[in-house]
Amino acid sequence: MRLILLIAVLVLHVVFGLLNISSLLTMQDINLGFATYNGPLGLFILIASALIAVLAYVAASFSTLRREADTAKLLRDLDSVRQSLDSQEASRFAQLQASLDKRFSGLDTQLTQGRSAGALPTSLSPTSLSKDSVSTAQLRDSIQGLEGYLRRKLGD
Repeated sequence: MRLILLIAVLVLHVVFGLLNISSLLTMQDINLGFATYNGPLGLFILIASALIAVLAYVAASFSTLRREADTAKLLRDLDSVRQSLDSQEASRFAQLQASLDKRFSGLDTQLTQGRSAGALPTSLSPTSLSKDSVSTAQLRDSIQGLEGYLRRKLGD
């Protein structure tokens, strides 16, 4: 958009210069503050305004490029933070799954030992079961539900 505007301004300068070429090339005394110069004042003003338009375009382009570079840097930083958080979350899920697998396997061995010995282990004695009011079927269902949930979340 800026480039189109710059081209339009420069084309207008050229058209204005061509339409008023005799006035622009008229010699006049130009006071520079420290010296006086005899030259085409209109042409100097036209060239100066065109240069100002080009400089404004270049400054705006540099500003836009700098802003885009800063945005790209922020996006790279954000992506690296996201990847770091994802890996941390995955390791926490892996630790959780390992801990739950260990715990479930311990409970499973206790249940199988209790069935084979004919009596419940001390941790699953009738008094502890009455306190917790958890049956073997309920415990198995809960374990299967947790395993299913972890598999869905971890993608196993």
